[in-house]
Amino acid sequence: MKPLLILAMLAVLIPRAAFAEWCDPPLAPTPTTPQLAQDFREEFKGEFERYFLDASLYTACLDAERLRVFQEMQITTQRYEHFLNDSAKWSPSE
Repeated sequence: MKPLLILAMLAVLIPRAAFAEWCDPPLAPTPTTPQLAQDFREEFKGEFERYFLDASLYTACLDAERLRVFQEMQITTQRYEHFLNDSAKWSPSE
């Protein structure tokens, strides 16, 4: 079996890391006037609380995605090392 075919089969059979997750950045509350802030205190309070919750979820998502990519890089590095080792043995006629 040719080494390239073996590598292709390994790429399909090796368990893949979780698919990339899209992290939605939070939307900060819009600035307002002091009068509106006073008139709609509870609404603005809810907007700020929602922002801080969304910001926490966003940074947790980014941390998880960073870890996923780091793990994927480790697996890819191993695959690349195998490729380099195997390809060094290939004859030019293959």
